[in-house]
Amino acid sequence: MKIRTIVNLTEAQKARIVSRNEPFPQRICTFDMSPEKAEIISRLKGSFKLESGLDGIVIQAIEEKYSSDSLQVEEIGGFIELNLNWRSVVQETIRLKDVLAEAYAVGTIKDGSNIDFALDIMAEAQKRRDDIEAHNEIVRAEKARKEEEERPAREAQKKREAEDEATRKKAEAERKAKADAEEKARNEGIEAEKRAWIEQNGSERLQKGYALGYNCTKIYEIERAQSVLGSEYIRDDSDVDKKDRSCPSLEALQEVERLKGVIKKGAAIVWLPHGIDGEEETGCEAVKADPGTFSKKYFFRTF
Repeated sequence: MKIRTIVNLTEAQKARIVSRNEPFPQRICTFDMSPEKAEIISRLKGSFKLESGLDGIVIQAIEEKYSSDSLQVEEIGGFIELNLNWRSVVQETIRLKDVLAEAYAVGTIKDGSNIDFALDIMAEAQKRRDDIEAHNEIVRAEKARKEEEERPAREAQKKREAEDEATRKKAEAERKAKADAEEKARNEGIEAEKRAWIEQNGSERLQKGYALGYNCTKIYEIERAQSVLGSEYIRDDSDVDKKDRSCPSLEALQEVERLKGVIKKGAAIVWLPHGIDGEEETGCEAVKADPGTFSKKYFFRTF
């Protein structure tokens, strides 16, 4: 029986053939094989077809569109179990055309020679491949068995995690609702206090503006702060530069003493390098006071 296939020489193999003063083989060569070896071909991965000719049955191991493949045992991945971890192992790639090329390079075969030995190599490679595939199947089955065995525990864990997450979200929603309610109550209390003060103590301008729905926060804070601190105090709207004051004046010291009985947080003497509006060329001394929680701004009295 004959087989027609590719012999794919490397440059190094060509050099070895030249060194023996022998010609290169044709890329596509015809070899002889025993009938029992033909069965090996049927199990090898690759492209082939049977043809009838004067020499009987010829196995074409090449087709035009597969001419670069030839008969081969392909590289495959396997797994071995190591400390409960899966590690990949790889079967080498063995191509019939490469086996024949090496045999040609060492002078073992010529065109038309019997290549049963090469087919034995391929058969052995195929056996290793089949062994790895069989082992892979055992591994996959064992892995599937373990996954199925562990599935109830995984599902229970997943259910617990989902319940924990639902509990966490519920608690978070309750905390947020409570915080929002407290914030709303606090704002309503602040607004009620603001409304009461304006109605009892606000100027006509402030009372009318607030009653008609205008935002009169600045006027409210100024009027209420001045009612507590004194009319000389100015609201800090520009966040002016402030520095510690050394050797303060007697007037400023006396003002700080007075404010101790007026506001809860007291007051401090500071130096304003550029004045109360931040644009003066010369600085000035000032008393900085916090009038109370109704205002987020400080008030200053300059000296």
